[in-house]
Amino acid sequence: MRIKEYLKVIFILPFNVVITIPILIFLSTRDSYLYTLAPTYGLLFYISMLLLAIGLFLTIWSVQTFYIKGGEGTPAPWKPISNLIISGPYRYVRNPMILGVVFLLLCEATLFDSIPLLYWTLSFFFINIIYFKYFEERDLIKRFGSDYEDYRNKVFMFLPKITPYKKG
Repeated sequence: MRIKEYLKVIFILPFNVVITIPILIFLSTRDSYLYTLAPTYGLLFYISMLLLAIGLFLTIWSVQTFYIKGGEGTPAPWKPISNLIISGPYRYVRNPMILGVVFLLLCEATLFDSIPLLYWTLSFFFINIIYFKYFEERDLIKRFGSDYEDYRNKVFMFLPKITPYKKG
């Protein structure tokens, strides 16, 4: 049953952010904006593939860590985890799943040489900063107390650390 919940969350959240909304942006702007696919021999193509690799790696590693270490619950805000996760990619950055999705969105914006998709990426990123700062972090402090506050003080929200987090 737990795997079904995770698949539902993945379909609802990252799938819609990375696939559905960019398609809607493309459909609504295609008459006013010329989309061009980066040629496979050009620098933009290789940059987009690097962004894709980083984004997939971070997203998959984050979801896997969440699934293994999160206890009951999912990455979705409507069914939060029961354990504070400070392992895997979470030792280096507090929100690696969102960071992975941002890299995937940057890949799309670069691959399609798209300013509208870049605007969506920036909007998604800043909306998440506001959401995490003013809503989710308050809930995490209530649920996990000083353990989360120590973690929050030592690990950046979106900028990865070079050395892993150590409690204390």
